[in-house]
Amino acid sequence: MNRVADRDYIVPIKGLSLGKHQYGFTIDDNFFDGYEGSEITSADIKVDLTLDRHTTFMEIKGVFEGIVKSECDRCLEELDLELDFETSLLVKFTRTEQEEDNEEVLILDPSESELDMKQFFYDYVCLALPLQKVHREGECDPRMIEKLEKLRGESDILPEGRTPFDKLKDLMN
Repeated sequence: MNRVADRDYIVPIKGLSLGKHQYGFTIDDNFFDGYEGSEITSADIKVDLTLDRHTTFMEIKGVFEGIVKSECDRCLEELDLELDFETSLLVKFTRTEQEEDNEEVLILDPSESELDMKQFFYDYVCLALPLQKVHREGECDPRMIEKLEKLRGESDILPEGRTPFDKLKDLMN
């Protein structure tokens, strides 16, 4: 198995001149091998980072474009999801730990020499996935849809005059 080297997503920041710097990254199938239980089975994503270095902080803007494959929540078949989104991250350099990291601000010691973007990339891609990952109407596996319809029909049948709440009435007596 060809695993992605963690070094592939490192941005060197020590000695980086003030101003804007461009970086390009590729996220492919091997990227997600290191994340057990990931919903993403395959990927082909291009990431363009613009890092704007200032004296005490950096602004990082990322543009993600590509396709990931995941499992359809309805029929369990493979599903292509197109991703096209932008992110931003503010990195502050400070020796004090008064400020805490949050999702938009990362606190780094000024002596840090590099910034590992791998976990950020993973988080950004996962957060960009829709809550419900399903094929468009009519594109799901017809055999699975047929089975689901059959099961739905069987579970909805109750004897005439009965409701799912009838057992609760017995608790009151």
